[in-house]
Amino acid sequence: MKINVFLPKYMEKFKCINSSCIDTCCAGWDINIDEDTYNNYTNSTGELKELLEGKFFFNEAEHDFFNNGFMALKDGNRCPFLNCNMLCDIHGGFGEKNLCITCKSYPRVFNIVDNIYEKSGLPSCIEICTKAFLDKDKMEFIENEEEINENDIEIRRIIDSEAFEGTESLFQYFWDIRVISINIIQLREYSIEERLNILKNFYWKIQSSYKLNDFDGIEKLLDDFNNEYIDYESLKGMNFKENNDFYMDIAKDDLLENIRGIRLKQCVNEYKDGIFNKNDLRTYLEENPRYFDEIDEYSYILENYLVNQIFKDLIPFNKGEEFLESIKVLINTYKIIKAYIIGIAMNSKEKINEQQIIRVIQSLSKDIEHNKVFKELLER
Repeated sequence: MKINVFLPKYMEKFKCINSSCIDTCCAGWDINIDEDTYNNYTNSTGELKELLEGKFFFNEAEHDFFNNGFMALKDGNRCPFLNCNMLCDIHGGFGEKNLCITCKSYPRVFNIVDNIYEKSGLPSCIEICTKAFLDKDKMEFIENEEEINENDIEIRRIIDSEAFEGTESLFQYFWDIRVISINIIQLREYSIEERLNILKNFYWKIQSSYKLNDFDGIEKLLDDFNNEYIDYESLKGMNFKENNDFYMDIAKDDLLENIRGIRLKQCVNEYKDGIFNKNDLRTYLEENPRYFDEIDEYSYILENYLVNQIFKDLIPFNKGEEFLESIKVLINTYKIIKAYIIGIAMNSKEKINEQQIIRVIQSLSKDIEHNKVFKELLER
């Protein structure tokens, strides 16, 4: 069916580059099979049945429509249907209609907000990173009419802000909070870390008023931010200074053991080699600020990444009405990305560049949501 879709402008240009990709979406994580596809595989006949034999299994643990089964991964956590040409045997031999929803839709993310479909891209896809984050202009959003088969997509989140109007819920302010959040991250007169501090303070002010049941205060705050009656200088805080424990924690053996992606393992090992001889890394970085300066040259990449996260994950509403929990995860993700970029640059002795930053963002994004150690670090 044809419907209006709200999306970041980069999604207009996105197209899978298949075997030309330097990574593959068919390895490095579990590949879940939806119920309809699982039944189709179970009841298949002929050559398709022969191809599928012994290569998928039923999900005994978390049974729901989108997680009815899994592919039986091979060495390197590779999909059993990924051939030597880095192409899919199911797609190539039997058509897209026989793919599971995960494979049909990746790396696209769909949400529904106030009955409007929204589409964005996952940064675990290197082509999404390239199209979305290397644009030096601010990320823009547009509305397009697109042909979408609802049976081929998974809706991650649904928000109906209009249903909460006049209630004691922050969801009634969804659009104001979302627009202000993106505008803050695009305040280019401030550093990325100052912008994140401003955003955190914005959420803190909302939460404080919410706990006092002061909805008039929330509405005045939103009005002040919308009309830029805000003293950003008083909210920007200081640039982040991590302690040595943080730098050590993101190189721990138990974290590395839980990493499934080959590219991220390489990144973390290079990071470990880079910081290996630095007993006091925090002091070393303070005395060698060039790494921070080099990252600042590419602040547009990190800006676009953060804006994409806010839009894709419906931040801060991805944690319900616990806004400070949401911003904590976003800030900690940024801190980990930044640290890996610096450690890898220390190891290579090369100047930080666009491709190094994209490499870290993409490889980390592929693993971070599926690694229990990362989860603990993000929620600190």
